Amino acid sequence: MKRVVIPKGIPAKFAHSFPESATAALAANHIAQTNSSLSILVEESIPKAEEWGEDVASFLENLHPEKKTYFYLFDSSPDPNHPDAFERICERLTVLSQLINQDIVENSNILIATTPEAIVGPCPKHEKKKKSEISLQVGQECEFEKLCSKLATDFDYSSEVLCEEPGQFSIRGGLIDVYPVNSDKPARIDFFGNDIEEIRTYDPTSQRADGTLSEIIISSAHSEAQDEVAGEFFEYLKRPVFWFFREPEHLLNSYPLVFHYSEKTQNSRSSFANAFKSDNKDSFFLGTSEIQAGMGIFDDSEQMQSSVSSIELINFQKPTLLDSSAQFENDKRHRTSYLFELLKYQDEGKEIIITSGADAERKRIEDLIKEESSLQRLAPRYLPIGLRTGFIAEPNDSQKYFQLFAQDAKKGLLLATAREILGRERSRRPTRSKKAIVQRKEVDQALDFSELIEGDYLVHHQHGVCQFQKLGFLEEGKKGEEAITLEFADGLLLHVPLQESHLLSRYIGLKKARPKLAKLGGKSWAKTKQAAELAALDLAADLLRLQATRDAQKGYAFSKDEQWQKEFEDSFPYTETKDQIKAINEVKQDMEKEQAMDRLVCGDVGFGKTEVALRAAFKAVMDGKQVALLAPTTILCQQHLNLFRHRMADYPFAIEMLSRFRTPGQQKKIIDATKAGSVDILIGTHRLFSEDVSFKDLGLLIIDEEQRFGVQHKESIKKIRAQVDVLTLSATPIPRTLYFAMVGARSLSTIETAPVNRRPIRTEVVKNSPEILAKAIQTEIKRNGQIFYLHNRVKTIYSVARKIEEQFPKVRVGIGHGQMSEKELEQVMTDFVAHKFDLLVCTTIIESGLDIPNCNTIIIDAADKFGLSQLYQLRGRVGRFTRQAYAYLFLNRHLTVSDQARKRLSTIRQINNFGAGFKIALRDLELRGAGNLLGSEQSGHVAGIGFELYCRLLRESVSRLKGEEISLRPTATVRLDFLTSGDSEEEEDFEGKNISQLGSYFPDKYASEPRLRIEAYRKLALMKETVEINDYLEEITDRFGPPPDEVIALLKETEIRCLAEEAGFDLIETRKNEIYARLIKRGKEGTKHFHRKAGKIPSLSSKVPLLKLNEIIRFLKIVIHGKQN
Repeated sequence: MKRVVIPKGIPAKFAHSFPESATAALAANHIAQTNSSLSILVEESIPKAEEWGEDVASFLENLHPEKKTYFYLFDSSPDPNHPDAFERICERLTVLSQLINQDIVENSNILIATTPEAIVGPCPKHEKKKKSEISLQVGQECEFEKLCSKLATDFDYSSEVLCEEPGQFSIRGGLIDVYPVNSDKPARIDFFGNDIEEIRTYDPTSQRADGTLSEIIISSAHSEAQDEVAGEFFEYLKRPVFWFFREPEHLLNSYPLVFHYSEKTQNSRSSFANAFKSDNKDSFFLGTSEIQAGMGIFDDSEQMQSSVSSIELINFQKPTLLDSSAQFENDKRHRTSYLFELLKYQDEGKEIIITSGADAERKRIEDLIKEESSLQRLAPRYLPIGLRTGFIAEPNDSQKYFQLFAQDAKKGLLLATAREILGRERSRRPTRSKKAIVQRKEVDQALDFSELIEGDYLVHHQHGVCQFQKLGFLEEGKKGEEAITLEFADGLLLHVPLQESHLLSRYIGLKKARPKLAKLGGKSWAKTKQAAELAALDLAADLLRLQATRDAQKGYAFSKDEQWQKEFEDSFPYTETKDQIKAINEVKQDMEKEQAMDRLVCGDVGFGKTEVALRAAFKAVMDGKQVALLAPTTILCQQHLNLFRHRMADYPFAIEMLSRFRTPGQQKKIIDATKAGSVDILIGTHRLFSEDVSFKDLGLLIIDEEQRFGVQHKESIKKIRAQVDVLTLSATPIPRTLYFAMVGARSLSTIETAPVNRRPIRTEVVKNSPEILAKAIQTEIKRNGQIFYLHNRVKTIYSVARKIEEQFPKVRVGIGHGQMSEKELEQVMTDFVAHKFDLLVCTTIIESGLDIPNCNTIIIDAADKFGLSQLYQLRGRVGRFTRQAYAYLFLNRHLTVSDQARKRLSTIRQINNFGAGFKIALRDLELRGAGNLLGSEQSGHVAGIGFELYCRLLRESVSRLKGEEISLRPTATVRLDFLTSGDSEEEEDFEGKNISQLGSYFPDKYASEPRLRIEAYRKLALMKETVEINDYLEEITDRFGPPPDEVIALLKETEIRCLAEEAGFDLIETRKNEIYARLIKRGKEGTKHFHRKAGKIPSLSSKVPLLKLNEIIRFLKIVIHGKQN
């Protein structure tokens, strides 16, 4: 076997003693100076390659914006059984497609970060890949039916109701929605006949268009291993390539088979030697190494001399024994001295560049310079990039390697980072766009009929409790209509038209017991509902009285944010999501009011609820108040303590913890300090409720993982709650909390958008077997990750750990459970975080909020024994960072699973999308019954009409008592004799005239799936204002194409209902050409009055139905205008 060496004659250079921190700048400089359109960065692993590539791309975007940079990762071909196989294949196909079509994208840089293994590994054959793509352009003629057929059969795309994920497409009229596997966004192709009229990108969550394209390339989703050839990647490189290798000698040792080849052709396997066989002689190779320890494939290449060095200006160690205020002063001194060092380098003739990932980091540095008069001469340039380490280059090196950065040829260059200046662990990094994924809003989501099965209990708001039978088409003579079939008492069936689907909701009772079906036409339902409405009104009044009492008791109004608060928030090293910012602002607004805050922040596991709490706590301490943070377990307290201390290290705050991890002596000291007011933030378990614990001036109570506290603890909290601001955090709020928040008795913030780059947890429910266990453990160990193995019986936990050790001798196994002593448990968890072992066999002690970034697989033994929200919490221990996470729910092979456990496991498997904590809580409510949520007086009403309808009545009562204008409007009925709920038709009246009857519905030709039509009817039924209807018209035009007359009629009919309610009418009816508008106000003896114009019933002049609708809308607007004046 011979070593691969770059042949003489091929341009190649190698720089030894070149710091890693300067390689991103070197790569960006070379790409910009040589106008290279294709660059490949080669590193040992994908995470390292990704970080390097991100830095290069950021430099190019900021300093060379005239060319658009496309950055991609290219990983090796995945194992077909790997849970992420399809996602990784999509990423690879995107890169290969870009290389094939590089000529199409003009004036661009393609930047690929990869590993040696991925480059020489199997790839689809170049010629075959070329043929398995289609290009579609605006104005092009393309047979609509042929394209649909090609996507389904040749390209292996699946036809779906909604196109939301790569490899899917959906058809609606003359529109095709398709999510190409080689694209990061889905596209909507609008046809006129067989001509492509428009191509738009759209958001997979809202399904609304957000951009236009002139051309789209769709790659086949077929990717068979037998069609791939090793080393084929080089065949895709038809242009000159700039290759950059970091530490080539180390790469050669790590991947010997890639960098060695056999001269015997029959034995020859693919190696990097193939890179030199192509006709492309203009490629350039560059290698760097931090020390002189070999040159790898660059042995015969030209060597570059440089004196570039990594920036380590001050060897600064933070003292650990200082108190908070001393440490704060010390930190400030460090920053200032760092800036003085930069000034010294500036005086020596260096250009100073400072990179900062957040605007606030830059502002903080600018403020530090302004505060010191001696620093005024320091004039750095700023780049908005979150780098880790900087570098220094002398003038000749600066001109040689960093012309892109240098502005003065005679000066050297010093690039410093805000992270080093401010002494932070990391700086905010740019968020690169990944594939767009669906982010579902789960709160108050409409009933999904696709989830219903025969026999599910529903509530018809007019007729009572019933059972769902089917959703189908009913034929009635020549006419037909889609309907939902429901069964009532005595086997009577009721067919509900889709237009009335908004009258249905799920039945959630108090217990698991089956409810009694209502009698159709019976009076008992009306009585039950009326009694429940009155009871709901009473409860609403009580709730509002309680709220009014809290509002009357004046709490403490915190001051507005100060500069320190802004700085603290900007030191958060991640990008906040929209929902997170909204929740933070709502909490701050509540704190700044005089009334005591009572807010529930409900967000999925790992969505950043703790950051909301951190900012609230900081705000409270800044006003001189104390903060208590209550957490359910000792381990979670320890984690909060570490996080709070780490995030607030720059500030003179005293943060302590009370838990069994503290000795009695330490506890006494902490309690005395808290009483004296010298502890700012006290974190603890229910130990905080002990009589000996008291605060000097408590301003904020934060309750984490609220679902874990019992009733007694809740009562203790209630006593505190009246005077201080309370912030509650929960991923799966217990039903009582959820219920009160839903009906508006408590303030609610929901964080439903996942952090950038977060991926849903892959969940598999399987019978326990050695093969699946091996697959789960080996997949995680291969990527150097860690595993939770949850076995919830202390008796057998040690034998389970032994079995795992026997099956996997190389895996380091640890054990953790609640019966261990505090020190033992703390040591186990510390060792696991430090990766001293790979797999932790544990009990549910891990359930509450532990964050271990490297642990991304959880195996739950006997998963059928856990409750739904507990399973959800346990699963949420993994997948809290950017890596794909897996949850394996094991069932005992020899035992049968109970019906309810099967439903629970089915729910947890299906609900994979982010922000599903709300959905879990509601589903849990449905499976267990609502229980005694509301006190004994209300329980009977809930059992009678179902929890969901009761909540709706209560919500309406609360808003009516609050005097909200929209809720006080009557509900109007609209009956128009020129509209029909079926197909349009012509009729003859007694005078022989033709009266046109227009259909007012969603035709299945327009929206083919019943689910979409039901969703549309439910949305329209809930609309209260005309602006919502106009927005909805825009949405459906975008999603389904121009609406037919039937849909326009339906929207106008809804608009008439909304305007009638605003005008004070409870009925709008047409009889021939007259408009009967019945007033909500009755006469002296309850007589019904109709609106008259000059003593007459208003009449219609138009003959065409759509024009008649416009006339009625005009008439109602005039009435409303008259009322307002």
